[in-house]
Amino acid sequence: MSRPLWPVATCVGVVLLSLVLASLPAGRRPVWSSDEARFVLLAQDVRDHGRWLVAELRGREYLNKPQLFFWLVAVASAPFGRVTEVSAAIPGIVAAVASVAGVVALGSRVWGWTTGALAGLILATAPLQFDMAPQVLPDMMLSACLVWALYFFVTGAESGWHRMALVGFYACVTAALLSKGPQALAAVAAAGVAVAFTDGVRTLPRLRPLGGLGAMLVVAIVVWIVPYHFGSSGTFSHDVLGGHYVTWYMLGSLVGRLQSLAVPLGAFMPWTVLLLAAPRWWRDQPDAARRRVALWTATMWVLVALSGNFRSRYVLPVLPGLALLTAELVTAPLTPGAARGMRRAALACAAFTVVAAVVVATPALRPAIAGVLSAEDRTYLPSTALERSAIAACALIGAALLVLGARRNAPRLGAAGFGAALAGVLVVAGVYAPARYTRAFDVRPLAAAAVVGLPADAVVFGHPDLHLSYDVYLRRRVVELPTAERVRAELASDPAARVIMPAAQWERLAPTLDPGWRPLASGTLRGRDMVVVGRGAS
Repeated sequence: MSRPLWPVATCVGVVLLSLVLASLPAGRRPVWSSDEARFVLLAQDVRDHGRWLVAELRGREYLNKPQLFFWLVAVASAPFGRVTEVSAAIPGIVAAVASVAGVVALGSRVWGWTTGALAGLILATAPLQFDMAPQVLPDMMLSACLVWALYFFVTGAESGWHRMALVGFYACVTAALLSKGPQALAAVAAAGVAVAFTDGVRTLPRLRPLGGLGAMLVVAIVVWIVPYHFGSSGTFSHDVLGGHYVTWYMLGSLVGRLQSLAVPLGAFMPWTVLLLAAPRWWRDQPDAARRRVALWTATMWVLVALSGNFRSRYVLPVLPGLALLTAELVTAPLTPGAARGMRRAALACAAFTVVAAVVVATPALRPAIAGVLSAEDRTYLPSTALERSAIAACALIGAALLVLGARRNAPRLGAAGFGAALAGVLVVAGVYAPARYTRAFDVRPLAAAAVVGLPADAVVFGHPDLHLSYDVYLRRRVVELPTAERVRAELASDPAARVIMPAAQWERLAPTLDPGWRPLASGTLRGRDMVVVGRGAS
């Protein structure tokens, strides 16, 4: 009686694990990134002023991204009364769980529940997936929509291109388009490549591209393009559609684009090492569904990586396909040659993990590691003995399980144990990393000091430019003063003014100002000393 429930319970357990991993850091760190702050502020503008179609940012219409993502942030924030760190993270968390659920569903449908559950576990424990899940950015929503687009695409191919599967495919791509813009169209190209090289070029019309793209265009025009066009007095089409999007993708060095092609390999570590064993198996046992997933993933990979202004988070939609391909390899009845390659890959992955565990557990190596990481990524470096020990223990257990699976010719069990151990590593990171992030990027004390004694409608100034994260916590209009002359003129005309600026700028300005102006508060953010300048006791 219990045996038929085991597959369902396992798949549900993986989805719930993804929810835990995505939720652990949520709401436990301040908004620092200007990219995240932008969507928080847009959602707050929707809530405060009802500008659902064309929201504003610092008094100007925001036109660079469609509205769907910040609409969802605004809706998720309704029970909270305003946009908070917790409410802003909800759409990303839901999207992360939906991505894992989509991978589980597709893997289970095509290769069985074991493959589906393992694919979901692999995706949930991919470092980039974990990092992006709680962030207030549309990338995770884009990835979730494209996972389900892939599901409907593969389902349609296996069902004779059933109409409803194609409707699901184009609906998901449309949602992706309204979440982040033209990057979603890579899915249509990926589907076309997969069909052409799997089913033949003559099969392409069965995708119904004209009808599907036409329907997408109608929805985009009504919901997104027309409101932005008229809201911007006609500048949207030229400045954003023809300028920003084209420029963002087309301009950039060839060397930089080629370097970006390697980013997914690092973003998918340590699972990348296992996937290196796949080519032999793919040659020994061709499979149409696998070929579709591989071609879809490769096309997405190339199109995303060749963006002129590349960001590592852009490869997020590539990870689900890699997770499916890795899980299919690990759970398949491999031929002898492929099995030998799988064992070698498992041992190599175990060795890599052991080395990583030793490096993480060695405090003396922390400065060298920190030197090659961004300030945001450094917050993941463990800083206490307990944290280092817990991460190293989980990693070593995972490596041991991989070796055990390889020795017993049971790679699926080794991979499942390895995934569970990686989940343990991420749980530790989710518990400890937000506190380090807060210490490095907490703008709240400076924002609070800047508004003490100011009326609710007062303006706060920034010089020479001010990170958007301050706007989230100031909750007042922010005006940038780009030059020292503008600062001196504003302070001369408004004795109640408050200006947030780098301490180095203040030191240069102070001798030219009335002695009554002084720093009211100071702080260090991302290694940069900042001060709040005003009149009052220091």
